[in-house]
Amino acid sequence: MTGDDGPGAKPGTALPCVLIGEDGMMGIMKSLAAAGLRIVDGWTEPGGLIPPIVTVQAPSCPPEEGRVEAMLDVLEPRLLEKANADWYRLSVEGGLFSETDRRFLLALRPEENRLHRWFCVELQSEWDIMGKGAAGPLGSAPCRPEFRMLSLDGNVLCFATTWEHDISTSVLTTPHRSQVLRRWAEAVAEGTMDEPDESPVSLAARRWLDSH
Repeated sequence: MTGDDGPGAKPGTALPCVLIGEDGMMGIMKSLAAAGLRIVDGWTEPGGLIPPIVTVQAPSCPPEEGRVEAMLDVLEPRLLEKANADWYRLSVEGGLFSETDRRFLLALRPEENRLHRWFCVELQSEWDIMGKGAAGPLGSAPCRPEFRMLSLDGNVLCFATTWEHDISTSVLTTPHRSQVLRRWAEAVAEGTMDEPDESPVSLAARRWLDSH
């Protein structure tokens, strides 16, 4: 998918500044570049964003919570084209980013044994989220997506997942109103998922819950 015209064609305290030169990031940056995404260097995460570990439950959010979903059969002849188009349409209509400011947050794991965290990325003029992106850090293979994206203000969550016979792309606005996500965040806040060498996800979950 390339170009700038048409759907799918283009489309408590702050954490430390994200440094692009960290170990394990160079390969991710190359894969993201192939998908048409550029990591925005120097971005500082504000406090109160939904933790990536909480967003893993997003595919369980029902339509009653505001989830808007596009489903495609994996045997669809134009699967890549339609999947890219669905992602772009839902992202713009839902408010993940705009056509004039195509920055958003992407949950990435900087190292194999590390937890996911938010990185600020910018969509380039030529991109392929569901093809080259899903073959890299955004999934398990071309047109087999698994990713979570968040608007810069934290009010729009976009996510995709692969089922047995379908792929699903969804947008959920005001994720802090989702009872599915809040219940999971309460479980995370209990501390049983904290890792010894990581910032406590329990504190991040509690901060998110308390800020909304």
